[in-house]
Amino acid sequence: MIGAMASAALGAMPIETTNIPLPGGPAHVALHCIAPHGATSKAVLFVHGATFPTKLAAGFQFRPEDSWMHDMARRGYLACGLDFLGYGGSSTPAAMKGKASAAPPVTRAPEASEQIATAVDYMRQRKGAVDIHVVAHSWGTIPAATYAARHPHGLASLTLFGPIVQKEKADTDKSPKDAWFHLTAQQRLEQLRFEKVLPAGKVLLESAVATRWAGEYRASMPVVGNDAPDQMRIPNGPIIDSEEGAAGNFPYVAAQVRVPVFVVFGNYDVIVNDAEASKFLDRFTSSPMKWQLRIDDGTHVMHLERQRWSLYESVAAFIRTTSEVAP
Repeated sequence: MIGAMASAALGAMPIETTNIPLPGGPAHVALHCIAPHGATSKAVLFVHGATFPTKLAAGFQFRPEDSWMHDMARRGYLACGLDFLGYGGSSTPAAMKGKASAAPPVTRAPEASEQIATAVDYMRQRKGAVDIHVVAHSWGTIPAATYAARHPHGLASLTLFGPIVQKEKADTDKSPKDAWFHLTAQQRLEQLRFEKVLPAGKVLLESAVATRWAGEYRASMPVVGNDAPDQMRIPNGPIIDSEEGAAGNFPYVAAQVRVPVFVVFGNYDVIVNDAEASKFLDRFTSSPMKWQLRIDDGTHVMHLERQRWSLYESVAAFIRTTSEVAP
């Protein structure tokens, strides 16, 4: 709240959205950015997960100018968030406009990593960013790590929040290999509550999520074809990537990531636990600095919950430390 008051005194911090064309066609990705007060060459790029875009994730405003992106901008970073193809303000792939069974899963991690590359290049060339720190969530950790492995000098650090990790038992044939699947905003909101995971009566979601999130989510996605007004088409590639990752099949080699890596998650996260996080982080053998942190009273969507400030502070501390110890 102090940061919000300081920001009000200095002036508004609006979100600027730029549609960046992708090579080879008319499609574009949307990059949402908040500039800090004062010039900077430091930047943070937020990467969303499998089912909802930037403005419902790191860019969700619990109150005006109260989001994770705004928090990083107040700390002096250019704060940006990328919408992958098929999400939010980015183009809807042609395969998502036809029958789900007519095309393979849309937005797989390798192609998503190229979209990250497009965003990073834009931030460097048009926004003056030099040191770019990526903060990725859930499925987004797969394309983010893929980018980091393919571009050893492309980033200053890599934060993996609630990452997809290998599980002892995983079923790679759980989901149909369709291009997309239907989901309603209300269904996703109910999933965010994690009522089957949390102790009876325990509520972690911020009140603004409970009251406004579903409506803003529905408004962020187009209605396609003859779909019902409440139905959204979600790319299925991230679901397939996540299942393959749980089985130990990742499109990147962790040892090729040569930047500091931070794995952070909540104690109620159903995707990763302490032991799995340790084994996962051990694979990043070329990273010069590795942090691991479990935050209590947090689920897989801690950035939408009451412990979000603990998440903000820990990630900011990691990023600041990587800058202080960099050669």
